Amino acid sequence: MIKLSARTRVSELMAGPPALYTTLKSTGLFRDGDDPEVMLGQLCWAFGFNPAILLMMLEGANVPEVVAPIDAAPFRAMPLGELVDHIESTHHAYLRAELPRLTASVDTLALEAGETESAIELRDEMRRMASELDAHIQHEEESLFAMVRDLAARSAIKPTRCGGTVGGPIACMENEHGATLRGLAKLRELTDSYSVTADASASRRETMAALERFDRDMQEHIFKENEVLFPRAMEAQRGQPQAASA
Repeated sequence: MIKLSARTRVSELMAGPPALYTTLKSTGLFRDGDDPEVMLGQLCWAFGFNPAILLMMLEGANVPEVVAPIDAAPFRAMPLGELVDHIESTHHAYLRAELPRLTASVDTLALEAGETESAIELRDEMRRMASELDAHIQHEEESLFAMVRDLAARSAIKPTRCGGTVGGPIACMENEHGATLRGLAKLRELTDSYSVTADASASRRETMAALERFDRDMQEHIFKENEVLFPRAMEAQRGQPQAASA
C-alpha cells in the first residue's frame, strides 16, 4: 500500500498494487504512453475532475496484491453472458443466503462472550460488511450486469443510472471490492485467522468455519470480477453501439 494524495505521481501508482494503475486508467484520465511523472492533482485539473473523487476511487484499490485464489482460465474461456450468470447464481446467491445466517451467528457469539470489546468489534464489522455487500450486489446486478448482458448479446447498451458505459460502474465496483478486502483482513485480524481453541464451543467452531468459507468465497468472487469479468467487459464495449440517452 502507498500513501495517496493529490501530489502522488502516476509512476508511484505503477509501482504500487496493480489495481491502482488499472483503476486510474479506467477513469480515462491517463493512458499507457502518457507522462508517468504527472501528479494526480495535475491530471484532475487538466480534465476538470474532482481530485477527492479520484483519491476515493484509488483508495479502494490500494490493497496488496494477493495470490490468485483460483485458476482463471476456465472463466476467461466462458462466454461473457455465461460468466455473468455464473457469478450471479454462484456468488451472489451464496451471499444472499449466507449473510443473514452469518450475521446472526456472529451476533450470538458476541452475546456468549459477554459482549467483550473484541466480540463487539467483530459483530459490528460483520454487520457493516453484510449491509454493504447487500447493496453492492444489488447495484452490480441492476447496472453493470445488465450492461454486460447487452454486450454479450451484441446489442446497444441500455443506459442505467450509472450511464451508458461499463467504465463508471466498474470503477465503483472495484472501489467497493477494495473496501471488502480490507474488511476481510479485519475479520482475520479479529479472529486470529478464524482459529479456535481446544475448548471452544460448538457454536464458535461453526461460526469460525462459516467465516472462513465466506472469506474464501469473497476472494474468489472478487478475483473473477476484477481479473476476468471487468477487463473482458471493457474490451467487449470497444466498438459496440450505444443506445441514445432519453
